[in-house]
Amino acid sequence: MKTRFFLFALPALLICASAMAETSYQPFVLASVNETGLDQQSAITADALEAAGFEIAGQYSPLENTRVMVVTSDELKNLAAQSDRGGYGAGQRVSISERDGKTEVAFINPLYIQYAYRMDADLQSIHDQLSGALGNQQAFGANKKMTPKKLAKYHYKPMMPYFDDPLKLGSFDSHEAAIAAVEEGLAVEGDALSQVYRIDIPGKEQTVFGVGMKAASDDDEDIDEAHQLAIVDFEGFSKVAYFPYEIIVDGADVEALPMKFRMAVHFPDLPMMGSHSFIKLSSSPGATRDAFEKLVDSE
Repeated sequence: MKTRFFLFALPALLICASAMAETSYQPFVLASVNETGLDQQSAITADALEAAGFEIAGQYSPLENTRVMVVTSDELKNLAAQSDRGGYGAGQRVSISERDGKTEVAFINPLYIQYAYRMDADLQSIHDQLSGALGNQQAFGANKKMTPKKLAKYHYKPMMPYFDDPLKLGSFDSHEAAIAAVEEGLAVEGDALSQVYRIDIPGKEQTVFGVGMKAASDDDEDIDEAHQLAIVDFEGFSKVAYFPYEIIVDGADVEALPMKFRMAVHFPDLPMMGSHSFIKLSSSPGATRDAFEKLVDSE
């Protein structure tokens, strides 16, 4: 009898295990849509985040009628510290976007980031805290099935970079010297790059900076946030929480994720060709790399 029960139950168990293995994630979560104005909703959002135990590491407006807040917490920083390059996930991006008389609140999906950035930590608690504080109407941003396995080895096309193919921007004599170089570069007046936040990862020499990218001249168009989002964020709910961009100081080295990976993993449905496609941003990855290298020029 026991043998018969086991044989009967085995297919169901295999189906259940298969379903769990095929769980998929989307890069963004829509928290709410309401008629509250941008400034008021931003204040409400900040209060809700702080009441939930988050610290606002920095905020800015990548586009007109938008606000992006980057939040962290002791728990999140400790979770990030469990991974070699966990600093990329130490700041969670929250956006408030006003358009067509409605205000959308959304956040980057911590579980998506967990797998895409190969974090050795479970960010379910961070996902639940953000959802509890802000709401959770639906996940969005990917029609493709983005499973943990696919995210962990994600690259857009053959010959395109993976998560572990970072841009190596510079090396210095010490962690402190590398941090000083990044902060000095981001403090330069009148250029396209600015510091949005800084988060230090506990227990290790790792610091992540959030970088705003606004064109200061026509020469900066390729790295400009508005220019990029006009091409990739053209339908559905706002995905402005793609920004700001991260630069990491790891020990005495400075690195960033290549745009060919970072943009692609946040916008996995975008085609290679067409009016809204990666080909329209073909000059942006190289321009981003050049701007970041110039920022931390160690010579």
